[in-house]
Amino acid sequence: MPTGTPYNAFIHPYPIRVDDFSAPDRLPSVPALHLLTHTHSDHLNGLSAKSFASTIVCSEDAKPMLLRHEVYKERSLKEKEMRAEPLRTFRHLKVDPVELEDGTKFYTGSRDLVKTIPLNTPTRCELSNNNYVTITLLDANHCPGAVMFLVEGAKGAVLHTGDLRAEPCFLESLTKNPFVQKYLAPTGNVPPSNGVSQTLEAIYLDTACMFGMNEVPPKVGDEATAGLMSLLELYPPETYFYINSWTWGYEDILKAIARHFQTKIHVDRYKHRVYSSLTREPFMQSILTRDPSITRFHACERFDRCDFVKVDGRASHTASGRHVVYVNPVTMNAEKWKAYVQETKAQLRRGEEVNTLLVGLSRHSPLPELQRFVSLFKPRRVVPNTLVPSLGGLDWACIPSMFKSCLS
Repeated sequence: MPTGTPYNAFIHPYPIRVDDFSAPDRLPSVPALHLLTHTHSDHLNGLSAKSFASTIVCSEDAKPMLLRHEVYKERSLKEKEMRAEPLRTFRHLKVDPVELEDGTKFYTGSRDLVKTIPLNTPTRCELSNNNYVTITLLDANHCPGAVMFLVEGAKGAVLHTGDLRAEPCFLESLTKNPFVQKYLAPTGNVPPSNGVSQTLEAIYLDTACMFGMNEVPPKVGDEATAGLMSLLELYPPETYFYINSWTWGYEDILKAIARHFQTKIHVDRYKHRVYSSLTREPFMQSILTRDPSITRFHACERFDRCDFVKVDGRASHTASGRHVVYVNPVTMNAEKWKAYVQETKAQLRRGEEVNTLLVGLSRHSPLPELQRFVSLFKPRRVVPNTLVPSLGGLDWACIPSMFKSCLS
């Protein structure tokens, strides 16, 4: 987890550690189980250590993303043909047995520390002798492979969100998920009873944008991506676009462009390899291409773009004179996003040159969305997944008042 995670990333009351694989000098207990919510780098702390030797539980898509992870330096060396094979950061987590030509396999030194669980599949996991919990992975609407963990055991149930975007369509889907319905807050004034509903002991909540007080546009539908499409179509048909999808989680932008313009998106070798390994992204896989010549839309390596969208510094044209517009995802509240779309439309219709476009797409939820998410369950308490060390605990001190009306 990011710096400042409470309880050393343990989810009490269970000896389970989430998104932190480091080995500090003192831990309150030895983790009985490690969970990985997704593969953004700030959630992989300690996992690159060759000494790490514990089992990790993650989603079916997070595993190939983790095992295929390459830092930019290694990707660059591969592209320059200075490496025969890319150096994968977490290759030590899965070592295949040696197989001879006659099919004989030697398993000495082989291992696979990464265990996957399918989404929406309650799975019994052993913590210690005769001590079991049931773990269910739920989509977190953050990036490919990202999940929430519902942990149920003798000491009650807790929900760890990892990183989360709780936009309206996501909340609607949760109400229909049979594996969480018993933890939804009663719709009437009658408290949970007769075994019909149960109360979560805690929600370990993504608080990365907790101090964002304004609504942000939904990622899909009539807001973020639709607003961007209305801007892109005002450019001349010979204009090229570079989409700064610099990390996982901006796939909705690429999908919207592909659908709207009925076009492929050019990506680099690394992105193409990772996306091709996923099991839950068939449409994403279908819209990608390694051929830069067949599309105006590019999401290739941002520090080493292909020649079709490569410019010097902040220039807006390639050496051959091709106009390239830079599309940059940002966090922007809904009111500002609507104003930005209208103002930019006016600029383009006046014939002004706009070389950079913003798209108000947030991968985390601000406070209003978080409050609606917690209210859906009304747990006994909320624990932040992230604390800012410089605030000296002030952010945690604010949580009781921020979520007072959302708790049981």
